[in-house]
Amino acid sequence: MIEVLLFALIPAAAWTGWILARNKFSRGERKRNHHFSSRYFQGLNYLLDEQPDKAIAVFIEMAEVTADTVETHLALGSLFRRRGEVERAIRVHQNIISKPGLQERQKTRALLELGEDYMRAGLFDRAENLFSELTERESHAPSALRHLLDIYQQEKDWEKALQQAQKLEAMSDEKMGLVMAHFCCELAEIDLAADKPVAARKHLRQARRYFPECVRARFILAKIASQQEMYSEALDVFEEIAEMDVEHIPEILESYLACAEKAAENPRALAKIDSWAEKYDGVSLLLSQTDIIREQQGLDAATRNLAEALTQRPSVKGLDRLIELKLEGGPETESGDEILRAVAQKLLVRQPSYRCTHCGYAGHSHHWQCPSCKNWSTTRIIRGVLGE
Repeated sequence: MIEVLLFALIPAAAWTGWILARNKFSRGERKRNHHFSSRYFQGLNYLLDEQPDKAIAVFIEMAEVTADTVETHLALGSLFRRRGEVERAIRVHQNIISKPGLQERQKTRALLELGEDYMRAGLFDRAENLFSELTERESHAPSALRHLLDIYQQEKDWEKALQQAQKLEAMSDEKMGLVMAHFCCELAEIDLAADKPVAARKHLRQARRYFPECVRARFILAKIASQQEMYSEALDVFEEIAEMDVEHIPEILESYLACAEKAAENPRALAKIDSWAEKYDGVSLLLSQTDIIREQQGLDAATRNLAEALTQRPSVKGLDRLIELKLEGGPETESGDEILRAVAQKLLVRQPSYRCTHCGYAGHSHHWQCPSCKNWSTTRIIRGVLGE
């Protein structure tokens, strides 16, 4: 739709210019306009013959870049970029910039568009120089800063990305704390890889200043503390993470228990896991509790506790562990079949029964016409472990 509108706009602008020229210029100049008119109809014929590329080339040649036509040229350049014709977009925008007499606002907009062309073409150095020039001139600075921020993230230049984020926040009042905290965490990861834990801790403190609730900074801090055999500190940080967001408990559980073992803090860890279980009902905690019960009370107690818990919260992972315990000699439990049936029912209720072979749309009911792609007779019953 956008292309159609643009194609309609270009010949309209060209035709208007020809009419004005015919009324304004002398008879001698009208001879030159005859060529202009011929080119116009040539471009129109290309459009009618569905040859838009040739039509665009003709109309670009006809339409001189002026303050009145610059928006049309900008739209054309943007269209080329969206179509993947980056070289043509670059030529259009460079042509705009080279024309004298344009308003500063129009020229800076063309520079922004040209910078986006360079980014799309992977010419990050050129794009960086252009956007940096715009920020120094304070022309479209927030937009230019966002583009610079994107470039530095793609290049993984976290120091420069952090600087641009600071400038953007100061200039636009846009909250960049979380983003800047992640940049600091990236720098901390680089420090760790280079065996510079002191520098890494410095970047992590900086991350928490930018965004006090940064969970990632705490993950890295716990890792550093564990590597430096500061296990009590690591336990404190892991517990802080769990208090901030219980969804991270499965990610910290193994490291937390390992640190507790090395710090001889098993009772502390067991108590904490019990308290977490009251707020988080994921199977990871249940399996950890099962391992602890097995170590302290034996295989039979662990099997019975797990079976009892699974009757309340059926889980595929939990069922797999229960089967493993029974194969190792754990007692048979009366609830075993009930757990298996509950797990199977949970799996089946979420599993679609039919899938469109054309677009992949899945559902529980058969449709002669796919509700998504509207093709007929493409819906088939699903086969496999969870299907027919």
